[in-house]
Amino acid sequence: MRTFALAVAAALLATVPGESRTQRPAHPAPVRTSADSLGALLDSLARDPNGIRLDAADVHAGAVTVAAGQTVAGSIAAWHGDLDVRGTVSGSAVAIGGNVTVEPGGVVRGDAVSVGGQVHADGGAVRGEIRTLSALTVGPIAATSPPTRGERARRSVSLAVGWYLVLLFIGLAVVLFARRNLETVADAIRDDFSRAFFYGLLGQVAILPLLVVAIVALAITVVGILLIPFAIVAFVLAVAGALALGFLAMSLVSGDAIMRRRAADLAGWAPVMQLMLVGLSVYFVLWAVGGLLDWAGLIGGVVRLVAFVVTWVAATLGLGATIASRGGTRPVGQPPALPPAPAEEFAWQTPTPVSGVAAARRPTPPPGSGTRQP
Repeated sequence: MRTFALAVAAALLATVPGESRTQRPAHPAPVRTSADSLGALLDSLARDPNGIRLDAADVHAGAVTVAAGQTVAGSIAAWHGDLDVRGTVSGSAVAIGGNVTVEPGGVVRGDAVSVGGQVHADGGAVRGEIRTLSALTVGPIAATSPPTRGERARRSVSLAVGWYLVLLFIGLAVVLFARRNLETVADAIRDDFSRAFFYGLLGQVAILPLLVVAIVALAITVVGILLIPFAIVAFVLAVAGALALGFLAMSLVSGDAIMRRRAADLAGWAPVMQLMLVGLSVYFVLWAVGGLLDWAGLIGGVVRLVAFVVTWVAATLGLGATIASRGGTRPVGQPPALPPAPAEEFAWQTPTPVSGVAAARRPTPPPGSGTRQP
């Protein structure tokens, strides 16, 4: 009797019409993405001429299957997975980052759309249109959501650390191989801040005009035209080298001021490197603090603005001192050397002996010797 009752119940359930058993696919996985990213995706699909309008509730993560005998009221979409239709979809069937397959017995009363995949009607029926969109339509959407404050802080700090390491490596090479040039530029900064800053401003303003003049001058001849790319590269390297040398010299001056020691009074390259490292660390800390305070809003913006202004002033002073000292090859402010006196001017003098006898006086003619005789 129990077996007969179960069989009767199963037969009754089997006679229920398909539309009365409308349901979603079994156990659809929720979309694991932010609301902003999903909203941007759906908005992009709605605005695309070949796209489709979907609701957030219609999108499911992973592969989705509409089983045979099932009916989905409205549209359904699979996110980063395939959509297999074996039953009936009263709306549209969409696969984002996957394929739409309408198998035998499957019916899609709306459109079948695949973004980044293909639509296969393998014996099934699609009453609407079959469209395939490029994956580029949805590729950048996940990146359109603005980064969080933590991500922005990590990027800022990482950028500051990268520049710090690059300048540290360049500074070590300069201290080892061009220490005299570095100290000469630093002395030019100490001698006259205003002059170095003025020269630095002029240098920044003149960078682009000088490059244009050099290109025009080379373009006059055929050989010069061929040399233009090399001249541009050389010019950019020269400007970058001048900026790096000047900023490192300014870091050395900053380290001198903080440690209250003069690099010129120290012997060896290690103390000079130590002072320059102290100065570089000051600028790095400013940028690192500004990046870490990104969550603070206005306070973080003010700190980053201060770091930018301080760094720009330091780079301008260093560039001006580099220009004034010709790359650290000529001390600034040193009086010009007097030309040596002719050797015959003092040839008549005899050296003073050790006993203290004075040198002979210059012979003078007796009085009246210069008169003319009749």
